[in-house]
Amino acid sequence: MSKPKKEKKPRADEYLHAKDGDVYTEEPVTEFKAKLNKYGFLHVPKKAWSALPFGLEKPLTARIEGEKLVIASSHEKPT
Repeated sequence: MSKPKKEKKPRADEYLHAKDGDVYTEEPVTEFKAKLNKYGFLHVPKKAWSALPFGLEKPLTARIEGEKLVIASSHEKPT
């Protein structure tokens, strides 16, 4: 006698993954939705990583301007 199969539950981050029909374009991402989790981490969608003007795991500077959070690279670009 075999065990009944468990019902497959969706992964917690499944809504972040590409769906059928989602197509990656060559156009740079200029605006995207981000979410701040309960631990204070900001989630940037993977498709936006290549458009970021700074590298992953690099120090950043953030400031609040009215109703907006502005995040910038903390190192200066070479001139």
